[in-house]
Amino acid sequence: MNLSGFEIKSWPDLRQPVMVAGLGGWGNALNVAKGSAAYLVRLTGARRFGTLKPDAFYRFDENRPTVTIRDGLMHSLRFDHGGLFAARIPESRRDLLVLVAEEPHLCWDAFASQLLDLAVGVGAAEFISLGSMYDGVLHTDTVLSAFATDADHLKELDAFHIRPVTYYGPTAIHSILHRKACERSLKASSIWTHCPYYLEGTTHPGLVAATVGTLASLLELELDTQDLLAEWKKLKNDIQTAIEDSPKLQKLIGELRRAKLRGARTGRPIKRPGQDKVIRLKDFQDVD
Repeated sequence: MNLSGFEIKSWPDLRQPVMVAGLGGWGNALNVAKGSAAYLVRLTGARRFGTLKPDAFYRFDENRPTVTIRDGLMHSLRFDHGGLFAARIPESRRDLLVLVAEEPHLCWDAFASQLLDLAVGVGAAEFISLGSMYDGVLHTDTVLSAFATDADHLKELDAFHIRPVTYYGPTAIHSILHRKACERSLKASSIWTHCPYYLEGTTHPGLVAATVGTLASLLELELDTQDLLAEWKKLKNDIQTAIEDSPKLQKLIGELRRAKLRGARTGRPIKRPGQDKVIRLKDFQDVD
């Protein structure tokens, strides 16, 4: 098994684990994909057992290391592009593997091959990649879609209100990860959360809670997302105030609501609005 791009500190002892991969980058609108994986690590108490070797997959001029210098002395230099985490889930028949990382800049095929070899090496029974995209949805909507191993798997996802994806165009690394999982006969899916394109900023707590809640249902886990839901309740009120103060945003929201009533499909490429039609979540998230 070639794992030259990973550093494994200790191999976890797990029962038929499910691997969940949340990556930053192109497929991480509003930080929902990577944020959901990180939140899953926190909720389950997953422990880091491995890291990515940054030289193998990343360009430092795109994602630079972080240095700490005090009074002319270097105290630390960090190349933190991602981690592998493992959690024993006593109340479930399956345990959990989680990758939280930035989407690699280099060597996608090698990255995907090594990650899936690692998953098979620890006995993974299923692989799930998380993505999030901007779409013509409202901030009060929860829309998830997916592509999966086969028609039977899609039916399983449909029971959790995850609809099948229809798409043609440029892709993130998720497609390569999915192909590698299928080559290894792993049950696999890529689940995408649809994000309102008129929001910008950091993490969308409501959609992270919805994504993690759906994963918990799929994997038969008991996970408490009440802290995120409380954060989202406050933020949603602030967003509504911003909409009420902006006729242009009111018009945009009205157009989306009418399209929803007409049954217009989402999931197609969306033209981003002008700067005067965007609410930046960070404007609210730093306010007490």
